[in-house]
Amino acid sequence: MKTWIDLIIKRLDTPTDAASVVLLRFVFGLLMFWEMTRYYYNGWIREFFVKPQFHFQYEWFQWLRPLPEVAMYLLFASLALLSLMIALGLFYRISTLLFFLGYSYFFLVERAIYNNHYYLICLLSFMLILAPLHRSWSLDVLRGAVAHTDKLPALWLWIFRLHMGIVYFYGGIAKFDHDWLNGLATRKLMGEGNRGTFLEPLMQYEWVPYFYAWSGMLFDLLIPFLMLWKPTRNVAFLSAIFFHINNNFVFSIGVFPILALMLTLIYYDAGFPRRIVPNKIKKWVSGQYRKRLLERNQPISTTQSQTRPFILAFLGIYILIQLLLPFRHLTYPGWTTWHEEGHDFAWRMMLRQKTSRMTFNVTHPVTGEQRYAEPKDYLNFVQIKLMGNPTLLIQFAHHLDRLVKRNAGFDPIITAKYEVSINGREYRELVDPNVDLSEIPKFTPNYLWVKPFRER
Repeated sequence: MKTWIDLIIKRLDTPTDAASVVLLRFVFGLLMFWEMTRYYYNGWIREFFVKPQFHFQYEWFQWLRPLPEVAMYLLFASLALLSLMIALGLFYRISTLLFFLGYSYFFLVERAIYNNHYYLICLLSFMLILAPLHRSWSLDVLRGAVAHTDKLPALWLWIFRLHMGIVYFYGGIAKFDHDWLNGLATRKLMGEGNRGTFLEPLMQYEWVPYFYAWSGMLFDLLIPFLMLWKPTRNVAFLSAIFFHINNNFVFSIGVFPILALMLTLIYYDAGFPRRIVPNKIKKWVSGQYRKRLLERNQPISTTQSQTRPFILAFLGIYILIQLLLPFRHLTYPGWTTWHEEGHDFAWRMMLRQKTSRMTFNVTHPVTGEQRYAEPKDYLNFVQIKLMGNPTLLIQFAHHLDRLVKRNAGFDPIITAKYEVSINGREYRELVDPNVDLSEIPKFTPNYLWVKPFRER
């Protein structure tokens, strides 16, 4: 056993060309700069964090609150600046740490904006703190903060490959779902996504949802392994380009397609960026860079020191968590896609299209007087759209309960006639309309109080 562990550690410490992970650092920084500017351009800072009276929360992060309006705008401006500093490798350690903290903060402060690729960005930015990607082709090298190296331990290349491999493979495993395999999920998702486009007529053919379902599942399951095998690598990458461009066209998912393609690209040999840059440009840039290093009497190393055992142990635990966490839904009864307990942080992507119709009633416990509470008066469009998630529904019921207690001085009965259509099915009740939702503890597992899904 010890021999195998020693062999793995030796392989992970093998000096490997730093070119591909440095390119990843540069592309990631530029994409995050673009992402932060999109929040300004689309007015999302005000819409998601300033205007709402109420924010959906994560159980372990209930203490987080949005900053005042000016501070929220400054936060996103700072994240944009930090993104450029990461791309250029300037004050890299502090830049990556602050970016990770800032990005994770706004990701956690509003649960309604949860998205798998936001979660991936949190994980990648955390890994960037640990990975010494500023030791090659960076402003930190040019200013003499660190010595330049052409090679880094293979560990860091495999860490980033692993992240994208998990996204793909676990996304494929999640598609072993009857609605996906039967084409129900894709019929609804692709039908909605392609409405008004030149692909809309194609969606009328009976075989199209099945083609999308099975090809998408096989793509997710196989692409990491096809990228690792040289004979199939080029064809696999071409299919990845088609896959992500199609997803971007249909679903408008921001920076994720480009980020995913970059993470797929690093499955090529570590030195591939050196081969795709024209020789004249490569020689000139390299000459200017190394000339400045020599002018400052800065050393140029061909290798990087071994990874510390503590880092290896920490990464081992981290990877184990990432491999096991997506399977937690298997310990819960019921259909995960319906009650959504264990759905988040598990790469369960594009499995459902939910449409909700809801009526919230606030009833006086003594007089029986009943009032209707309109969710649009309290929530923004994203929050309302995701109210098909029972975790958010119960939090909203508690919010109504607090408002009535504070403003009317009595403890109301909060009930809801809440019906959901999933993947084009007829509407059915998500919760018992006679149950006082405010009496259910906020973070009670959904499968304990959501009405079971039963096919009719």
